[in-house]
Amino acid sequence: MKRLLAGFTLIVFSFLGVWLLPARDQKNVSDDRPTPSPAEVGHPSFLSPHFKPIVVHQDRLFVANTPADTVDVFETSTNDLLARIPVGIDPVSIAIRPDGLEVWVSNHISDSISVIDTNRKSSTHLRVIDTVQDIDLEKRATNFDEPVGIAFASNQKAYVALSSENKIAVIDVASRKVSKHLNIPAQDPRAISVRNGKLYVLPFESNNKTQLSGGYKIDGDLVTFNAHEHSIANNNVLSLGHVLDIVKHPNVPDKDLFVFDTETDKLIETVDTLGTLLYGLTIDSKGSVFVAQTDARNHINGRSGTKKHGLAQLQNRAFLNQITRVDFQKNAAKKPSFINLEPLPSVKITPQDAFATPFAIEISSNDQTLIATAAGSDKVFTVDTSSGKVMGHVKVGSVPRGIALRSNDKGAPVQAWILNAVENSISHINLSDPGKPVVTSTIKLDDPTPAPFKRGRIAFNNASASSTKTFSCASCHPDGHTDQLLWVLKTPIVSGGSQIQPRSTMPLRGLRDTAPFHWDGIPGDPYGGNNSANVRGHSPPNVDGSSPDNAIRNVVDGALKSTMALGDSATGNGDLLDRNERYYMSRFLLAIPYPPAQKRAFTNVLSKRAVDGFELFHIKGNHEGKPQPNVCGDCHRMPFLVSTNTPGSGMDAPTWRGAYDRFLILPQGRLNIIDFDFYRNIAEKGIPEKDLWRLSWRSKPRFDPIWEMVLEGSTGYSGTFARQLTLNRKTANQRLTLELLPALEASAAEEAIVLQVEALLDGKDMTLQFQRGHYIQVDKNRQSFTREQLIGYAKEGKFLGSFTARHGAQSGFFIPQPALWTLSSIQEQSGRQQFPILAGGNQTMTMNARHVTEDAHVIVDGRRVQATVKKGTAETIAITIDSLPPNGLHFLQIQNSQGLFSNDFIFHVADKEEDVEGSPRNDPDQLRNLLERSIASGSVARVKRHLKIGARVNRLHQENGMTPLASAALHGHLEIIELLLEHKADVKKSNRDGNTALHNAAFMCRSEIVSALLKNGASTTIRNHRRESSIDVVSGDWSKSLGDLYRYLNTVVAHKTNLEKLHEQRKDMVMQLRKHALK
Repeated sequence: MKRLLAGFTLIVFSFLGVWLLPARDQKNVSDDRPTPSPAEVGHPSFLSPHFKPIVVHQDRLFVANTPADTVDVFETSTNDLLARIPVGIDPVSIAIRPDGLEVWVSNHISDSISVIDTNRKSSTHLRVIDTVQDIDLEKRATNFDEPVGIAFASNQKAYVALSSENKIAVIDVASRKVSKHLNIPAQDPRAISVRNGKLYVLPFESNNKTQLSGGYKIDGDLVTFNAHEHSIANNNVLSLGHVLDIVKHPNVPDKDLFVFDTETDKLIETVDTLGTLLYGLTIDSKGSVFVAQTDARNHINGRSGTKKHGLAQLQNRAFLNQITRVDFQKNAAKKPSFINLEPLPSVKITPQDAFATPFAIEISSNDQTLIATAAGSDKVFTVDTSSGKVMGHVKVGSVPRGIALRSNDKGAPVQAWILNAVENSISHINLSDPGKPVVTSTIKLDDPTPAPFKRGRIAFNNASASSTKTFSCASCHPDGHTDQLLWVLKTPIVSGGSQIQPRSTMPLRGLRDTAPFHWDGIPGDPYGGNNSANVRGHSPPNVDGSSPDNAIRNVVDGALKSTMALGDSATGNGDLLDRNERYYMSRFLLAIPYPPAQKRAFTNVLSKRAVDGFELFHIKGNHEGKPQPNVCGDCHRMPFLVSTNTPGSGMDAPTWRGAYDRFLILPQGRLNIIDFDFYRNIAEKGIPEKDLWRLSWRSKPRFDPIWEMVLEGSTGYSGTFARQLTLNRKTANQRLTLELLPALEASAAEEAIVLQVEALLDGKDMTLQFQRGHYIQVDKNRQSFTREQLIGYAKEGKFLGSFTARHGAQSGFFIPQPALWTLSSIQEQSGRQQFPILAGGNQTMTMNARHVTEDAHVIVDGRRVQATVKKGTAETIAITIDSLPPNGLHFLQIQNSQGLFSNDFIFHVADKEEDVEGSPRNDPDQLRNLLERSIASGSVARVKRHLKIGARVNRLHQENGMTPLASAALHGHLEIIELLLEHKADVKKSNRDGNTALHNAAFMCRSEIVSALLKNGASTTIRNHRRESSIDVVSGDWSKSLGDLYRYLNTVVAHKTNLEKLHEQRKDMVMQLRKHALK
């Protein structure tokens, strides 16, 4: 058998320890080959957050152009563009060093800070001169994930908010190194600021003390059900027999503001209960803090159990839009005060009065005027700090998220520049009269965002989607994610229930190919089946499954008719968003990606612990003293770790993707209850996601590698994507350069990324791309350099280059992420996932797939290999690998040319199939499951293969209780019937319910199959457990319930019955059977 070591013709770069292609790493471009054209760069739209994305310094305006991955610099008096500086992927925040000589930019997806030289006397003026990052070179993964806010304590010390790490990185400015971390025991710190020797840190997802009303001692108020009985002693998924409310519990931690001493970095104060979603932060000269925030009212209608609350009690006011003020006496915080920007919910509100989603906030130098944005209302407004009154407002572009403010010599505001983040424009505002702000000009920024995506995102963020105009879809799903709260919405009452169940908000990332949506398996259901409101029945599909747009449009229309409308009485007839807005929002929602995997190595190779995690999750599972293991992947299935129609509950199995950024788990958050000692300990630490999700495997250390699976599993991008490196005299000999640069080149050679370099060589500006082993100029000169040359020039001080692993042209909107899964329907829980085993010289594996283009590349264990991809019937593909890797478990990915990567898909290589643990050859039940799926799909070839490797032709299926012959008869596959009969299938063997294959074929009126079965000895006299013969099952009187049964069967069988001709077909079938019985 061929092996990977020989077949891939790879060498090991000994220092790096990863596979590299030597021809692409060192060999010169052949003289007889034409110079390749520059690769087109794409810009995925990640919906990254913002904090201070626009700043003004002297006569320069610096703007984070997030969609274009640049910092755009303008002259303030003329609004002329001075420079577009390429930085990392998704720049979201900007800070100016106190001496004004550098501008720092946080790149949210590149996990880095780009340092821009702003010294006008410097030869590198307005160029990126360095990169601040923190990469673990043993794991080859970042410890600097998703930075947002930046604040300088001095010219020597800076702070960076690492949002997903729940930490503040302390940076030594001179060395560009992380000197230490400040742990934030709360979720998602984004906004940070330094003033008067203090660092202020604002976590975004602070929660609001709400939880499910569970505990140990029922008091009818805070505790309305026994949480131990509900969640621990019994896994009561539907909460039957319990009364559930959403309550504000005083013991739930709600740490909203952390204040540190910048000299010592010691925490000196923590302030609670400032709001729910905390967007913006500013501090006046006396140390008073102002926070732009939305305070959720999910508890207002939360008494769905004790008082039968519904949407009506919410009054279509899901949030209070507020500015919170905190004054301090010495270092102690006083009681916060709240500026309500709108009339309280008891007062009718007009669109003029609405200030949805307060986001950016700044204060004038004289401390008298706040200037803030309402991102959901597209407004900029001013507030008098002494009275708390809104003085004036003006309409700007879509979703304003940043303010650069200029005050006059007396400290009064005179002008501001507003970054409208989604429109991607700048509004220049005259603030000479704060009561009457005026937009004087608008600057359009370069924007590569696909127009349909942009239009949909604008609608998603627009508070016109709510009947009171006070909140938008983005209010509960900020940046396409989740507010981490429970809500009582217009959710159907579950089977056997008596109240609307509280439900946790689900993320909108990665929705494509995961329908139906939401916990209950009802919105946007193209498949039908059971759901939480019809646990033991079969609901028909509620949308046409021919297009994914239909499923998500069902959700959009349903939400606008219920959640976003006033009470329970809205018509939903387009009065909130028009038809075009709904259309584009639907397309937008299907295209929201997950960010790149948090801890995937820059080599794109999964760690050993992540591999173990995949195996535990999808194959080995947990036996817990049972004969068959409990395997997570049976429900949380590939490609995207979801499924629907869960037996016994009807619920969807939600995805594990992005679990590292979700702390409220399970449909009702039924483990996030403060009376549980284990949860209280986690909550006091800020609810670290790993600690909470470990409860899913009962905190057993053996299963901890599953967390590495979560952190490293593919979300559509190479582990190399977005990585950065600045090559200069100081970094030329650093270990990071010597390890990361070859890895970037290897990925670029495999077309996993576009490796682009913004360079300065001997004073000459140039842009380079790595192609065919060389760095080639993008302009007409097409001059090329080797890596060794560039490093040599850097050592001599002649070269400065910012290297970025950028995306290819197909960034995800028009060609979605490829999906790979085992041979079964993408949505159903169809037993154990049977991953391919390549044994006995076989080099071809078959699987299901979606969104795979003809020019797709094949990736094995993180590296591109030579292979062919052939499309099969329906959604199957066959992949033939030229040279196999060694025996063992491996991972396959598909990458569309210049596009996204698929999920990580497991396959095995072995000498014999039975050598693989979990092989169906070693498990008759697994093999029977495989046979059942192949019969249902009508694949004669796969049925032959399963029979060849030992599938038992008369074995009953564990779940449906049928013989293979009976299953084939039900689905109507005559060729498979004949094949099974050739393999000695027993035509007289009964199913678990007593029916034979003849019963099934007769009931479905399959005349040819009935003839084949009778010819091979089937008996018309065998009776099922209801004492019915095959003649009896088609002889009964017609009824509505019988018609409903046929309609249901037509949703699950392969060959459907003609319902219009069924009456006559049943009569013909009786005659056929009786004629045979008379012989």
